[in-house]
Amino acid sequence: MLSGTAEAQLVLDKGLRGTPTEQLATISQLSRLIEDHPVPTFVNAMLLRVADAFKDGSLPLRVAIARALSQCGSHLTLAFSVPEIFRRFLTVSHSNDPNARETVLDVLAELSPLLPESNQCHHLIRESLSTDNEGEYRATCRALKAFASLSHSFAESIVLQIGKILEEDEVSESRKVLLCSSFSTMSATAQVVEQVFEIANIILRRTISDEYFNAFLSSTTSLCIEIRYAISKQIALLLDLLNPSERDGPLPSKARRSIILKELRRLANFSNIWTEEQVNIFVGSLQPGMNDRSLMDFFEATTSLSKNCPQSNLSALKGLVMSNTGYGSHVNPEVSIRFVYFASQVFCSPRAFENETPEFIESTMTAFTVVVVSTCTCGKLKRRLASKLYRAVGDLLLTYPHTQYPFALMIISAVFSAFDSPIINDNNQKERLELMCRLVDSEKLYILEIQKWACSVRSEKKRLFDAYPSEFSYLCVAVGTSIPPDFPSVFYNDCSVLKYDTARSAFRNGHWKKVAAPNLESIDLTIMPQFERNWITALRNIAESQLTELGLDELEKQQSHLISALAALKSEKTHLRFGGDLRFPIGMVSAMLSSSYAYFHMVSVMQPFLTCLSGALKPDAFFNPVMSKRFLVALTSCESSLNDALAEWSSLCRASFCADPTSFDLITLFYLRISILLVAVKVLLKKQSPDTIIQIPALRNARTCSLLQRERLEWAINKIRTLQSISTPNINIIKTLYTITEQLATTPYMLPRFFFQQFYFVDFKLSTTPQAERNETVTVMSGDTVPVRVDGAITSTHPSPIRSIIVFAEVVCPTSHTKSQILKEVVDPTDNKYFTAQFLLTFKTTCEVKFQIEFIDQISRKQWNADGGLTLPIMVREKPQPTVPEMRRGPVSIPTDPRQMVRNSMFPLPDHI
Repeated sequence: MLSGTAEAQLVLDKGLRGTPTEQLATISQLSRLIEDHPVPTFVNAMLLRVADAFKDGSLPLRVAIARALSQCGSHLTLAFSVPEIFRRFLTVSHSNDPNARETVLDVLAELSPLLPESNQCHHLIRESLSTDNEGEYRATCRALKAFASLSHSFAESIVLQIGKILEEDEVSESRKVLLCSSFSTMSATAQVVEQVFEIANIILRRTISDEYFNAFLSSTTSLCIEIRYAISKQIALLLDLLNPSERDGPLPSKARRSIILKELRRLANFSNIWTEEQVNIFVGSLQPGMNDRSLMDFFEATTSLSKNCPQSNLSALKGLVMSNTGYGSHVNPEVSIRFVYFASQVFCSPRAFENETPEFIESTMTAFTVVVVSTCTCGKLKRRLASKLYRAVGDLLLTYPHTQYPFALMIISAVFSAFDSPIINDNNQKERLELMCRLVDSEKLYILEIQKWACSVRSEKKRLFDAYPSEFSYLCVAVGTSIPPDFPSVFYNDCSVLKYDTARSAFRNGHWKKVAAPNLESIDLTIMPQFERNWITALRNIAESQLTELGLDELEKQQSHLISALAALKSEKTHLRFGGDLRFPIGMVSAMLSSSYAYFHMVSVMQPFLTCLSGALKPDAFFNPVMSKRFLVALTSCESSLNDALAEWSSLCRASFCADPTSFDLITLFYLRISILLVAVKVLLKKQSPDTIIQIPALRNARTCSLLQRERLEWAINKIRTLQSISTPNINIIKTLYTITEQLATTPYMLPRFFFQQFYFVDFKLSTTPQAERNETVTVMSGDTVPVRVDGAITSTHPSPIRSIIVFAEVVCPTSHTKSQILKEVVDPTDNKYFTAQFLLTFKTTCEVKFQIEFIDQISRKQWNADGGLTLPIMVREKPQPTVPEMRRGPVSIPTDPRQMVRNSMFPLPDHI
């Protein structure tokens, strides 16, 4: 049976030999075939075959090929027969048909990463810039942009030709707009940048259309952002255009002012590059007659400038806010909300009020609070604007808590005022509730009051409570709180989706048994598909597994529920669509089960000494040191179960690369639970000093859920310091250890968001050479050294790129008792997407080679486990023995005497003798 790549090649070959319709249909599948098989040999063969079809095909087929190649992305760089591929495509460039040349240029734009220094392609682009055909010109500009972004030499040689075309009056502005876009990604050296700015000084001073003006500024700004070092020069150019001197000409029109402010807004993201003088010039450009679009761009730019800027720049921005608070009451909410957001970012900066008196801070913030309250009570806003406004309000309430600053109470009152209205969905109630959820997640100060208010809404304003089920259910089960005794566990009786949503909120905030379990139990599973049914079943068992008190019976029940949950999750691990999403839930439930076993072991060791044997351990005259030593011997056996649980949590941490920051914080803190308990045991066993207590790492994202977990761990660490106060443990020491175990075991787990929802995705597609056919093995001879190549492609949506790949090759012999051989290769990915590792393996018996991937990311430099892998089955055959010819004894012949031969030749005998 053929392998996947062989089948794909067969599909392509068969389709390209068919009718024109079949050819077009086959080419439309090219990107999918290459994406499914990102193997260099396969991609190379595909491109060669497509190049032949392009060379001999019709115009519709060539257009389809150009479109298909544009969908293949960076996978095209895996090809290695690059000169031959380009030769076949370029044969069409000699055609007299401009449409054919257009398709060639479109193809070259996609293939430019393969051979960016191709002189033949560079010459074709230069020649095609003078074409009269609009389609060919468009494709030429596209190819020019692609090659100039990769080749320094081509960029240096083409920039002057571009400048001449842009300066020519005969060239239409539509063509100039297309051409100047090539600046945006140009591979620019210092010489090229200087030439671009010389062109800019000529072009921008001329009378040109706003479209051309916008395209030129946009492309040059993109160029400066790409190379970074010319940003300051571009800022100076834009500020000069915004506020020209008298000799440079009149002030820009409103349309051009908007264009300039839009580009300055892009450059404001690099606030550390702006000088104090440039900030002051920009701040001074605020004028009363500016239109709404310009004001929106202006305040968005100042918002970006306020982030991570020097103190001098921040002072200038603070002065801008204090002298222009009237914009907070602008008739257009698009302007007023942006001003309020900008002002909140300035005032929430830690350095905003350095060296200022408390009276000055109070008066300034009170004046600004009036603006904020007015904005919050001005009526209903669009959702986008309301979200922006209440993000600013949240920043203010978190920076200035109401317990220290009286003006914060005015803002809180304005936020809650919208819920006095009997009208549902009035005054952006949803966005205000989202603000409350953020406050509950970020600051413990607000939790109790907001939770109490949310519970009261259900009894007093049931209609409002039912209108926003997700937000109210999350607030009612806020972290660190308890449900009132008279409050029902099931908030919404008529909708299974809302019950599940409530249970999910309860899981994340630690209310498993009291809220999550009743809501999940009330969901009817009979009408659900199998996967959803097993998922809800697993969640029911997880909810029932929560410990409220520590005991052997309770731990056994917990283990029974976790085993059932693990079985339900594993039964759906092979699900085609959602099976991969269950990797983390399975890992976490397994780690929780291992922790339960460790707690059970600890309790079973301590319980006899705390009950029937406690009299011999009291610190008095009847203290028995032998009993104390027996306790230490029994405690030694707990190390293995704690180490097993620690290994489970460590593996889960290393498999959580795609987790959001809060989820990773929680996973790390759950790992530290077992680690701290193991340290406590080692301290008692004199294997570790209490002075070397582990440190809790800094949180990536300080949320109340992780802060409460951290506080409990810090309490346990402080308790450990008292465990070695005496040489032999007595009943008090054992009670302290039991208290530590109880607190760590009964502290509720808070299921991280990553358990339910994965924001990022990382996948590794592997292929080997030699490649096994389906349901078959690779056959080698015994004792031969075989080179095995592993090619991989990375698909990732994670913001952190992958720094290096670690490929493990484990040779496993199922029929042999020999130890597995593990080889490792560390490789760096090409273009952050592709990697190749090679192994030289010697096989003596039939085996399997299992390839696994680990990787190191660029930001944290941590080593992570990747999901999946690849298995290469090997069949070993014995070498045939060489055939040895059989030696048989024949008749003996006496060799002739050489002397007799000579004598006979000199004196021949007569013939008759």
